[in-house]
Amino acid sequence: MTYFETEGRGNIEKTLELVKRTAEELGIKNIVVASTSGFTAEKALETFRELGVSLSVVGTERSRFASDVLKTLEDNGHAVCFSREVPSDYPDTASFAFRRFSQGVKVAVQIAIIAAEKKLVSTEEDVISIGKWDTALIVKPSDKFAELKVRELICMPR
Repeated sequence: MTYFETEGRGNIEKTLELVKRTAEELGIKNIVVASTSGFTAEKALETFRELGVSLSVVGTERSRFASDVLKTLEDNGHAVCFSREVPSDYPDTASFAFRRFSQGVKVAVQIAIIAAEKKLVSTEEDVISIGKWDTALIVKPSDKFAELKVRELICMPR
């Protein structure tokens, strides 16, 4: 478990490095990535290109996501969806509770649920979920909030 002294975009390289190492060590083949504009998705695509993993990118709105990054992801066989286009089983009380850890933890859990609901990832195997630039978790996703399991924290801000 790695704790960052500050939160934010400056941690993306280290977060992706930690995720790559964890995916290699544990044989995890599916990574869910939160990306509003495409910045994090593009960095993830570069980092994991040679690793042979599937990326499932969850943005907020299609209009805010870089169209060239969307095309590159799709051309490389990675899935992209947008949370505002997907009704989700994510209770407000859970959102408030996970934010007590960090905004990234809340996002990582939420996008794992969205990816499972959209059938972008299997609910039968663990995935790594990257919420924001500085948070990554190993989760067993589910399309039902009550059945999702957080297995391990890889990194988050202190």
